[in-house]
Amino acid sequence: MQIILLSTYAIIGGVLLNFSVTIWQIVVTLGICILLELVILYWKKGAFYWPYSAVITGLGIALALRADTIIPFIMAAIVAISLKHIVRYRGDHILNPSNSGIVFVSLLLPATATDPLQWGYYLWALVLMSLGGLYLVYKVHRLALVVSFLIGFIGIQFLRQLIWTDLWNANFSSFMWGGLFIFTFNMITDPKTSPKKAKNQIFFGLVIALIAQMLIHMNIHNAVFISLAIVCLGRFLWIWARNQKMFKGNHPSVGAK
Repeated sequence: MQIILLSTYAIIGGVLLNFSVTIWQIVVTLGICILLELVILYWKKGAFYWPYSAVITGLGIALALRADTIIPFIMAAIVAISLKHIVRYRGDHILNPSNSGIVFVSLLLPATATDPLQWGYYLWALVLMSLGGLYLVYKVHRLALVVSFLIGFIGIQFLRQLIWTDLWNANFSSFMWGGLFIFTFNMITDPKTSPKKAKNQIFFGLVIALIAQMLIHMNIHNAVFISLAIVCLGRFLWIWARNQKMFKGNHPSVGAK
């Protein structure tokens, strides 16, 4: 369902919304993600598996990242798949693959951008794809996470507007279109890197929103993507510390919830 949703958005963008990404950038990104995933899986397990995750990762990178050349896409794809298989804890990756690839490229090549304004202002397309995204997160039991993040993110921005009346940060205004869709429905809802319980999802979503707004206020480039990487890393450290019994009391692991 997620692959269908992202593919549909890519088709709508290419035909109607004039995405500022070439077909070769999309194809190469997908190809590298799939090939690298197949090679690593065969090396680890001695068999080939259909690379669903790699397809989702490749589409996520291609739809969010923007650059004049194909090099940043290649770098993001390699980093995303590599980190997914290298940076793991108890068999699961701790960072969302597509988000980690974008963050790496953004920090290494500041000129590289995520350019959501190119998604255009076709409200019907955004509503249609958002409905599909809501259905998807409902099926994977991440609706509380999405709702809490959106309420927190937009609410904090509104409060910032009340305090600083002349403020309308360009990072926020651009993110409120296509980038919001990719980030909300494709990245923060990763089952491996987000909590299972609704109350933990609410906390997870609100913390991402708060850190994102703090970074946006500081004019940090690609703030929302960096915020997810920070929160995922923090969640891992919390789970690791709990499992190492660094806290008093016999509490179950957050990772299981």
